Amino acid sequence: MKSILFPLEQLKSIFPSVIVSAIFSLLIIASVLGLHFYNDIPLYLLTTDVTVAANAPLYFGIQSQIGIFFWAATAAICSYSSNLVMSKPNKNFLLVSASISLFLGLDDIFMFHEIVFPSLGVPQKVVYLSYALLMLLYGFKFLKTLLSTEYVLFALAIGFFGISLLTDNFLKQFESQYITQLLEDGAKFIGIVFWTVYFYRTSRKMVKVEMN
Repeated sequence: MKSILFPLEQLKSIFPSVIVSAIFSLLIIASVLGLHFYNDIPLYLLTTDVTVAANAPLYFGIQSQIGIFFWAATAAICSYSSNLVMSKPNKNFLLVSASISLFLGLDDIFMFHEIVFPSLGVPQKVVYLSYALLMLLYGFKFLKTLLSTEYVLFALAIGFFGISLLTDNFLKQFESQYITQLLEDGAKFIGIVFWTVYFYRTSRKMVKVEMN
């Protein structure tokens, strides 16, 4: 049984983590303050929950919010699992997958493809094409690894993302919300779930092989 460390002893061992956590938190708060002063944005709009700031019902965007949890879970699972595997191809695969999942989650939150990049002069179609090329490069780079996993789950995720993109780009003329909203956002959500399930199962198997 390990002996219990006194607070000062414990602080010595975790001091780097405390410093990094504090610096990261302060940088975020400083950035928020910068936006507040530079753009004259009310502080409560930058710090409070979205539904509170917008005075909106709790159910607003609930499906999208749940999807963000799945993106975050995938990024965390892949990142953590990469520390438990020794195989360099598997480690690189998990690290890159974690980065992509994190980026796509941030895209969902901050709407890179819908607002940020277009506001910088990059057309949305160019953004979509860039994302598609990124995924093709990812697939080509890790093709051998992907084929050694339960790639059907991965293919299902990509397929549903494709349905969502096709709906967004070619079916917007339909006035039915069941096409423009339910099909687009529903297919995207299903894709995110398959994406998470795939990387959960893949990470677990890679770690299990390393442990045996």
